Amino acid sequence: MSKVVDQWVERLKGKTKPVGEMTHWERMAAAFDLKETDMVPVAPELDYWQITYAGYSHKEIYNDVDKTTDACIKTWADLRCDAIWMYVDISHQIEHFIPAEKRPEYFIHRGKDDYLLFKPIAHSLDEAIALFEQRVWEKYIDGSRPVTHYTPHMLQLLEFQEKMDRQVPVIVGIGTPTNYAETVVEVQNFLKWMVTEPEDKIRYYLDLVLKERLASLDFYAEFAAKNGAQFCCGFGGARTWGPKHLEKFGDVDRIWVDKAKTIFPYVFWHICGHNLPKAMETVSSWDGIKAIQYDMPYYGQEIPWSQWCEQMARLMHGRQCAMNSPTTQMACHGTPSQVSQMVAEFIDATLPHTTACVMPGCEIDSFSPVENLRAMINTARSRRGSA
Repeated sequence: MSKVVDQWVERLKGKTKPVGEMTHWERMAAAFDLKETDMVPVAPELDYWQITYAGYSHKEIYNDVDKTTDACIKTWADLRCDAIWMYVDISHQIEHFIPAEKRPEYFIHRGKDDYLLFKPIAHSLDEAIALFEQRVWEKYIDGSRPVTHYTPHMLQLLEFQEKMDRQVPVIVGIGTPTNYAETVVEVQNFLKWMVTEPEDKIRYYLDLVLKERLASLDFYAEFAAKNGAQFCCGFGGARTWGPKHLEKFGDVDRIWVDKAKTIFPYVFWHICGHNLPKAMETVSSWDGIKAIQYDMPYYGQEIPWSQWCEQMARLMHGRQCAMNSPTTQMACHGTPSQVSQMVAEFIDATLPHTTACVMPGCEIDSFSPVENLRAMINTARSRRGSA
């Protein structure tokens, strides 16, 4: 049992006013199941934002699980979004690949509101392959942040979810094979090697990463799903892959989805990148993905925002819930009225074709004004959700 969780449950249980006719959980589940909702669900990926909103710095919570959990629950209690996102940083993905004495060399803390920066842990494809061939994470897992921070934080939030009678779901985020393959070496390096290295070598590396990622799902089945987690975000990679790369190598993520969907009833996919239109065609065809959190492409499309949203909604018709709006740039730099307009345009463009969830295509920046978050939430709350 967690003291911080019990304090929040005592403060909130039976004392929080309903938001609409459905619970937060019911609203999210219905949208994912392509059913009508009393209002459009809103569940922005808050990650770092909720830390500074609660009055903490990122460095302050880095090794303090209770403060991290406190920040996430406080944010939900104040804003009443339809889901609680776990706090996640890059160390949760790669620290267990690094010997304890060398970890400080790889992670950089800047200002109190800034993201945790990292350095790649492999500088060649051969080094990356060796990491997975040698299964170095098994050697360095003890004392790493996946054990000391990520897992306890996840369990605390799931404890809150259950003690609040599943009023609001906790979203568990998991790196997919392509996400991991790129992260350990940095995206630009892996993209270069996809051109300069033999195709069979790329395939071998991706298959090694896939094997590790499939095994990691056993952990999530034991510690997340068995403790009540039902909503899972797959953080997709392949951010800058071309169409041919997606066709040749994208199957590693599809195989991962096939296993994830046997563990979590509500799997959704986070995707962004240069070749987003083609990638969306691929991902939307995979069985088991209930919703897609998509971004704007990284290159200029000569179509209005609303037309892009309609194009994606048509693609997902009868298959997935569309998750977007506003862009993370608008959430950070726009005005509340601009945020509200962008959310309204997304909803109007989406609902004729599929269900919608207001969720920007990537995480909310720590510097985003709270007024913009409230504008996002209020606009979603003003609209009934039906396709």
